[in-house]
Amino acid sequence: MERVVVELPINNGFSLAGTATAPRKRQVRFSARHDIILLREVIAQNPFASKEPGRIWARVGEIITAALQEEHFEVDARRCRERTMLLLDYYKKQDFPSLRRFGTERLYAQKEDLLHEVLELEAEKGLLAGGENTKYQDDELRKRALEELTLPEQDKPNITITQTHTTEPDEDREEMAELSAAPTAKQPCQCCCQTYSEILSFLEKRSEAEQRLREEELSLRREELEIQRSQISLERERLGAERKERERRFELESQERQVILDLLKEKVLKS
Repeated sequence: MERVVVELPINNGFSLAGTATAPRKRQVRFSARHDIILLREVIAQNPFASKEPGRIWARVGEIITAALQEEHFEVDARRCRERTMLLLDYYKKQDFPSLRRFGTERLYAQKEDLLHEVLELEAEKGLLAGGENTKYQDDELRKRALEELTLPEQDKPNITITQTHTTEPDEDREEMAELSAAPTAKQPCQCCCQTYSEILSFLEKRSEAEQRLREEELSLRREELEIQRSQISLERERLGAERKERERRFELESQERQVILDLLKEKVLKS
């Protein structure tokens, strides 16, 4: 809470400093209708697929605030993101009583469908991020292998012999002849080549193993999503069956009440 200094004028010309409290930002409470508006806008803007999600969440908050201006419903990027994540957490944990709170069955059904779409957007974000990491790691491994292969060439001494037209002593000529006859560092070393080949083979095998592991993880993630979807579908069918059962009971009770009313009318008319 901010404190603001206020100067109060008095008769003798002096001013008296006082403090005033700035009003707090109004806290908003999401209803079922507000949740539906939020989820629709999240699906339309899709902050999960953006490289700047904060900017997209801010846009979502601005759009919702403008749409609900008459209700004085003001939300920012943080509030929209936290509310969406909370609803997704309820949905993933199948906490249906919390999702059904403060709303009708029709609004709950809409909210459930929208949360399913938002969950798919979040899952697509995870798959895309995994693919980018895989590509980055493969590029890094390939780059590292090339550096290890090319590094010895850079370290090799480059011995060049420059000939001059001046007369050289016999000793210098003999030394130059020995240098020419001696094996230079440019000649390939069979041991080093074999070592680099083994390193490259090891890196390739490790990259393949990591790729298989990532593919298995993605496959498991897809299976988990399918299981969640199946559970949600079963829960939806159960809720639909319960709704039909309630409607049938209500209809039977209405018919029973109508029969009782008809019997009472007949008795009244006979009497």
